[in-house]
Amino acid sequence: MDERDVLNFYERTVGDVYRYASRLTGGDQSGTADLVQEVYLTLIRQVRSGRRDPVDIGWAITTCRSRFIDEHRRRDRRARLFANRDERSSEPLYEGVSEATAALAGLPEAQRLAVVLRYVDDLSVPEVAELIGRSVHATESLLARARSTLRTALAPTDGEE
Repeated sequence: MDERDVLNFYERTVGDVYRYASRLTGGDQSGTADLVQEVYLTLIRQVRSGRRDPVDIGWAITTCRSRFIDEHRRRDRRARLFANRDERSSEPLYEGVSEATAALAGLPEAQRLAVVLRYVDDLSVPEVAELIGRSVHATESLLARARSTLRTALAPTDGEE
């Protein structure tokens, strides 16, 4: 694999990686762009360090998820350190964000991460718990709160069907 292969891979996969990253970030365009950039920079660094084996979309999605989880853990540690635990995103929603993505954006980051890992990545609850560093019971509780919030946010209002 060389840098030309990386460019071809980028052109074939960037749309899918962007959509996945957007779900993780709750539609935050800046956060999504940073996350996608980090995925491809990781590949470039690996190629420059001698990586020769090809990659696929699975590699890109896994790398994206790992980078997001790493950043989530860093923010979580920092928040605990300073005991200032506001997990809601302060980023505004942008034009073109789907209703479901907007509802995801309204979740606290830990809930959003758990929902994406469970329902987008189709991981089991124990797998999600391990990735986010919580017990299975705590993860089930986190998912239950997220589902309840999403149900309310996505429920039709009077006059809608």
